[in-house]
Amino acid sequence: MSVRVRLFLLLLALTVVPMLLLRLNGRVAMQTLADQLTTNAAGLLVAKAKEQMLLLVQDHAHLWQKEGQLLQQTLRLQARAVEDALAANRNSDLAEAYRNFTPPGDTPLRGQITVLEDGRIVVSSESARMPHSFDGRQTVWYRQALTGQGIIWTAPVIDPGTRRVGITLSTAIRDASGRVVGVTALTAPFSIGGFSREHVRSISERSKTFLVDYDPPDTSGKGFSVIGESDPAPEEPGRPAGQGMMHGMGHGQGMLGLSAPRWLTPDDPIDMSLIRTDLKRGESGVRQAEIDGKDYLWAYAPTGVKNTALVLVAPKSDAAAEAKRASEFIQTSFSEQLHLTLFILLAALLAVVAASWFAARVFTRPIMALAKAWEKVAHGDFSVRVEPGGGGEITALGESFNKMIPHLEEHTRLKQSMALAREVQRLLLPGTLPRVAGLDMAARSIPCEDTGGDSYDVIPRAHGMPGLTAALVGDVSGHGLDAALLMATARALVRMRVRQPGNAAQTVTDVSALLAQDTYGSGRFMTMFYIELDARSRRMVWVRAGHDPAILYRAGEDVFDELHGQGVPLGVLEKLTFTQSEQAWPDPGDVLLIGSDGIWEARGPDGTMFGKQRVREVMRANASLPAAAIMEAVLEELRAFQGDVPSADDVTLLVIKPLKSERTA
Repeated sequence: MSVRVRLFLLLLALTVVPMLLLRLNGRVAMQTLADQLTTNAAGLLVAKAKEQMLLLVQDHAHLWQKEGQLLQQTLRLQARAVEDALAANRNSDLAEAYRNFTPPGDTPLRGQITVLEDGRIVVSSESARMPHSFDGRQTVWYRQALTGQGIIWTAPVIDPGTRRVGITLSTAIRDASGRVVGVTALTAPFSIGGFSREHVRSISERSKTFLVDYDPPDTSGKGFSVIGESDPAPEEPGRPAGQGMMHGMGHGQGMLGLSAPRWLTPDDPIDMSLIRTDLKRGESGVRQAEIDGKDYLWAYAPTGVKNTALVLVAPKSDAAAEAKRASEFIQTSFSEQLHLTLFILLAALLAVVAASWFAARVFTRPIMALAKAWEKVAHGDFSVRVEPGGGGEITALGESFNKMIPHLEEHTRLKQSMALAREVQRLLLPGTLPRVAGLDMAARSIPCEDTGGDSYDVIPRAHGMPGLTAALVGDVSGHGLDAALLMATARALVRMRVRQPGNAAQTVTDVSALLAQDTYGSGRFMTMFYIELDARSRRMVWVRAGHDPAILYRAGEDVFDELHGQGVPLGVLEKLTFTQSEQAWPDPGDVLLIGSDGIWEARGPDGTMFGKQRVREVMRANASLPAAAIMEAVLEELRAFQGDVPSADDVTLLVIKPLKSERTA
């Protein structure tokens, strides 16, 4: 073989082999980086979409509540005008009464109607005349207004002419003697369905808003009954109008009713149960749930009217579409670059050696910088930044990396804060209950998230009095970090107040007033069952601040009592006085159980609730055992009932058993 051939082969080896290795190294590095960026970007985009959707439904639900207050004022003015017209002349045209008052604000009224006890009907305009066969006295709103007090809200109805959803308000009208002589009502359009397309375009062009009844009479496997829908997505190419779950009625038409019953149902019954539970508690939220095998984001908020809620649904894939497009763009650009270098190599081998080597170094330098930066981030260095370079998509990757690091740092700090909150909450709950003469006690609190809003406590020598023991179980609205912080504040206030002179009612009243200074108007509150047991007088005094009654099992008589009492949750009003209830100390062998609603409202795999009856059965079967054994029996029964279904709320219980009388120091 000649030297020329050998040199050619050597040059060929020196050029082709490095090029192939560089191409392989670049492909692996690019693929790894693209996967990491896509995953992180998709998570951030989905989280942002959830926040936007939740704010949208909450804002519109709040607007409806404000509009409802305005409608009630309008109906009061209407009723007053009708009563004045009747007082002036019973046979006068009541339609004149509608023209003699101006509704407050810009109230959009659909129809005003008065039905007298003799069957006469007066409407606000000739165009709204009822059919001759229409008997207003048979309507739901008429019957409910006659038997109810004040203004009655009737479930959303659909106008047969416009197919729009409306709400009917009605109230009784009286003559000069105060006797009910009829009912006057008005219907207003449910005008909160039309979200601005600019607000939802950043989330998904296929988003859809529904007005639903989240607790219809028949909910067995059907989900939520759709009352109206709005803000529809464009028709899909090739699909006839009217087909598909997300079919709409056209843009800009507001909240529209349906001509036939429809249901909005997640594939997983657990998702449906969790959403329904939130709405029944009056809470808004955002979740991921599948519909027909496709993953959707659900944002929902109760409207405050007749079991209705707003639900905004958007495909999850649309929220993360930008990250997917970026990944595809990176892959395509890199593939084009590789094909170009290969073509140049085959066309002019000697020229490609220098050019390709230089291009490879320029091309891989920013990628390697990103890889090193990711390695530093993996070791906890969030101060690292890269200098975007390389041009085109590589520069965009560097800029995206620099923008992403602060979000990752914030996420890490949040996890650390949550870990600290868990530790603080664990330290705030009593490790072991104090020993109190004459009482056998046991307690446990199990949060449904990393941190919870439930608490319990036992405080001997309450108000400085020997033999007087204070005990309580509290439940903060919601759960999570903010609920845990509010629970810690309330616990500190209770402990401070119990050390001072007073009684049970004064203690709860003072704690509520202090707590309301931080929570008033925020929507946050805390329920509490507070009890003081006096071993000397053999009496127990309690205050029920919005909490479920305690359950008392009298073993000697084999009967159950509930310790009721009047009182609203703590922190709702700044000036509020609580009252206390009192009865004799339970007999030895009786069992007193104070729990949070997370026990009896827990759901099993079939969606049924655990209920208080199961708790009573466990108390009866284990009444002869110590308090700790009774508590464990209740928790074990609850775990067996739930199976694999996660708890939707914190679980807390306190068990107290009186012992034989002992002398108190």
